[in-house]
Amino acid sequence: MDTAKIEEPQAVVAVEADALAGRSLRFYDFAMAAFAVILICSNLIGAAKPAQIEAPLIGTVTFGAGILFFPLSYVLGDVLTEVYGFARARRVVWVGFGASIFAAAMSWFIVALPPADGYTGQAALAEVFGQVPRIFLASIIAFWAGEMANAFVLARMKVITGGKHLWARTIGSTVVGQGVDSLIFYPL
Repeated sequence: MDTAKIEEPQAVVAVEADALAGRSLRFYDFAMAAFAVILICSNLIGAAKPAQIEAPLIGTVTFGAGILFFPLSYVLGDVLTEVYGFARARRVVWVGFGASIFAAAMSWFIVALPPADGYTGQAALAEVFGQVPRIFLASIIAFWAGEMANAFVLARMKVITGGKHLWARTIGSTVVGQGVDSLIFYPL
């Protein structure tokens, strides 16, 4: 009879950001930039444009166009949490916030500047970019809560599942994060 020793499954241990010092960060900066661009464009372009499509079996569906790409920020956040840990994913969220605040401030400043003589596009510019600071403020509040909930749920589910079932963890955490975000963003 074979008496080979059966190894016990190893518990998933929390990892501090400093412990990742030896891990390759080759794609981290690219992921951070992609995250910031998705966040800014979803709010700057997408939130301001209502879209309408005819969906089979449902009929006419009207929605903010930014919702098409915004969930990618949650998926990217999940990947960052999975690969680099909660601390580095949280850093990306803060960078995205900083970039969003800067974009909102730029939009406000550019709209507020007096137009040059003969410039006829001020009303259109104000119409398009005038709501950006309000949209970004609502987005920052909602996204912060949603992304932190997303990253927290993903990290906890990783511990609970022993690092298995990535698909279930990413879907579950994204649903929670997007739900928290939407519950806060739309009323604001």
